[in-house]
Amino acid sequence: MRFKAKKSILVNAIQTVQNVITAKASLPILSHILIETQTGEIRLTATDLDIGISCVVPVDIIEAGAITVPAKRFSDIVKEFPSEDLAVCAKKNNLVVIDSNDCQFKIMGLSKDEFPKLPEFKDKKVVKIEQAVLKQLLILTSFAVSFDESRYVLNGILFKINKNTITLVSTDGKRLAIAERKLSADVEVDLNVIVPLKTVHELNRNLKDSGGLSLILGDNQLLFDLGEVVIISRLIEGEFPDYKQVVPQPSDNKMKVDRNQFL
Repeated sequence: MRFKAKKSILVNAIQTVQNVITAKASLPILSHILIETQTGEIRLTATDLDIGISCVVPVDIIEAGAITVPAKRFSDIVKEFPSEDLAVCAKKNNLVVIDSNDCQFKIMGLSKDEFPKLPEFKDKKVVKIEQAVLKQLLILTSFAVSFDESRYVLNGILFKINKNTITLVSTDGKRLAIAERKLSADVEVDLNVIVPLKTVHELNRNLKDSGGLSLILGDNQLLFDLGEVVIISRLIEGEFPDYKQVVPQPSDNKMKVDRNQFL
């Protein structure tokens, strides 16, 4: 494998996928980033087995192939690289060379065969959502997620989709946040799943104020296809509490105040 790339583009791609890697990975390969060549671009992938994230960036492919590189070491080298143009080459013994006219670095990678395969979502129904809509819903609900691991079903956000409505719910036992929006069209998928907080953080980092995304439900996993970035997450198993029971019934005793004056 060999390709030429711009330093700034490669740095952004590494930062996009590197966030899911934990400092104390249970397996050495989980501290690595998988690099695969495609037509005119490379795909970078990282996973901690609970969440996987991949992104594609345009590069000049010289020789096709795939290799994994230690994420932190590779990131540090590319960030400090003296020139904007660089080349990455993988040798047969998993030696990875990062070089330019000015300097050369060598690091040891691992075979792509050791990297965990992300699940496939073929022949699954797709839900289309505007990225800006989901971003707003996450902002309105993510603050109320519980960090108490003994109540694990509250360590995420409930995603509910029914016909043309998407609802996100979170609670820590003291606060309850519910946000609901209408979708642009009816959907055939009935969704009722709990998405972990770590996945929510990655979505907040990558969602944009424009464009759409595709939601695909698999076997206890959910895929968020944002275009250049794809996030696959395990779901929290269990029954989310019946939040409707604690929502107050409509009341005639209401008072309206000016928000800015009240603040």
